[in-house]
Amino acid sequence: MDVEVYYSGQRGGTMPYAALPAFRLFCKQNGFQLKWDSTNKRVDLDSGLKGKVCVLFTGISSGGGTAYEWEVLANVQKFLSDSGMEVVISQNNPSLAKNTDVAIRFSLKEMRVLEKPRLIFFQSEDEKRQDLVKCLRAELQQSGIPCHYKVTKNQKQPSIVHIQLQLPLFTEVSKRKLYAEKIALHLASGVLEYFQNGLHIQPMAFLPPTILKLFYSTMLITPDNESQQGADEKPWAEEQSTIQESNQSSAEDSDSNIEGNSESDSEREELMILAEEELLDQVVTIHPVEEVPEQVETRTAAEVYFDYTLIHSESAEKPYLLIGTLQVKNTGNVELKNPIVCLRVSPVDSIKMGGQVLPPKLVETMAVQGTSGLKGWRYLEDDWFAQAMERGEYWIAPIQPVTIAPESTESFQNFQISFLKQEAGKGIVVEGVVLCNDQTVHFSANNRIAVSF
Repeated sequence: MDVEVYYSGQRGGTMPYAALPAFRLFCKQNGFQLKWDSTNKRVDLDSGLKGKVCVLFTGISSGGGTAYEWEVLANVQKFLSDSGMEVVISQNNPSLAKNTDVAIRFSLKEMRVLEKPRLIFFQSEDEKRQDLVKCLRAELQQSGIPCHYKVTKNQKQPSIVHIQLQLPLFTEVSKRKLYAEKIALHLASGVLEYFQNGLHIQPMAFLPPTILKLFYSTMLITPDNESQQGADEKPWAEEQSTIQESNQSSAEDSDSNIEGNSESDSEREELMILAEEELLDQVVTIHPVEEVPEQVETRTAAEVYFDYTLIHSESAEKPYLLIGTLQVKNTGNVELKNPIVCLRVSPVDSIKMGGQVLPPKLVETMAVQGTSGLKGWRYLEDDWFAQAMERGEYWIAPIQPVTIAPESTESFQNFQISFLKQEAGKGIVVEGVVLCNDQTVHFSANNRIAVSF
């Protein structure tokens, strides 16, 4: 008995009833939603994101959106709708965010003094969407547009993640269009990654039926392919048969001529050697020797740079707050293992280090528990503060083993540096160095953080 299989209401085909338990397990493991109708012997499959709701808001909360904002969010809606979730674009209806799974506001701001585009994540102090922000920022950083955080107090809508694209005034139309396409693609990818991490399902469960069919058809051999494959193999078999018949006929003719002419045994042996050499030439032609691939030279390289946001204080008594991230991108072709970060600061007595970096003694009790164990960052030594005051260096290492594959990026995120306003002519400087592979290789940051007064 066969079972009818439907995907998103469309009939996909049939499968044996005996395969139903294994098929249910496969769907569960990959995140598909499955409903079994025992009466009609029918399986209904749906995307793993069916029932999820994403609301996209344009512009600032007090006004409408520009045509550019609508264009970006319309592309995001197009990307996400095929994944099975419900996507709504709203101009100004914050109440929609209350009962949704994802709520994102995208705005555009053009600035006369800005030289390069940048993306700003407006984050409240009691942000409840940390996981979503992390996924969105990780994806948007791949767009090539620098990303920054800006902490806002008393945010009216903490459940909405607000991302603002800041563009230099009079940016060329072609560049504006390119930025819009990149942001839409990576924004949609960030939302999908957020659901993938939260629901523990595979991206396969997001694909529409047409893409799934195309994907599997490239891996399966259809009857047409088998027929074509047989047709391709036939000439080779006929060629082998022809070679054998030709050699046999040649040998028989040789034997006949040898017997008729009463040739000597040495001549007969010479003819057999020639026949074997001819056959060997034909076999070598059919089976060429495979070429040995060239050895690729190993190269250890990385790009290290700071992303940071400076929060200015108007009061002389309140400190400035610098929130930074050190990015490490592996640009070589070998893995970089267990990066150790060194932040050099000056002047030492004017700077306080903070953020989510733990002293070694508190790792077991205060570190974040991930699926593979404890994760986060820690100071390298127990007397880290005394060493920092003496040398002006903060040494920081990952709690869990970290490997940076080629073309991948690892981030030391959200370290915080606070300092009071300095005297005129003085400033604050932060430099970075990363050591990897048992400290055998090191890379200095391409930029540094400098605040002048």
